[in-house]
Amino acid sequence: MAAKRASLCNFDVGDYVLWSRVDERLPSRKLLATWLGPFRVVETRSHSFIIEHLLSGDKYEVHGSRLKYYHDGSINITEEINEFVSEQGIELGVEALREHRYNADLSRWELRVKWIGLQEHEASWESLNDLNKSIPARVREYADNTTDPELLSVIQELA
Repeated sequence: MAAKRASLCNFDVGDYVLWSRVDERLPSRKLLATWLGPFRVVETRSHSFIIEHLLSGDKYEVHGSRLKYYHDGSINITEEINEFVSEQGIELGVEALREHRYNADLSRWELRVKWIGLQEHEASWESLNDLNKSIPARVREYADNTTDPELLSVIQELA
């Protein structure tokens, strides 16, 4: 019965596609209602495709049913398209945690995050609580290398 409903995905290497992905932040793991991208198809496999994020270069293996054709490889990727892609809800990987501070205006501890695929000046201050939820091992690693007793105390309370 599944074969009757199946449709052939016909993307070529170099094509640009949109991706509907499962948002891991949602407790029910429901699909996002929006399509993200465009992404570049860099490899085709028998039941999936390898797509590449235009800014970070991160690659994802994605089932064809989660992809939608956007444009062939002849599209001119402009600064405007890159800006649009950068504002989407793709979570970037953490390259390094650089430093920490207490933000009195927000009443919270923050860590300065260097993101994979972004330049150093694009590092950002992120909530210690949020980072500890999403990358607890990296936060513990940072704590092991700091001598700030206040920060160590806060991190121990979070554990």
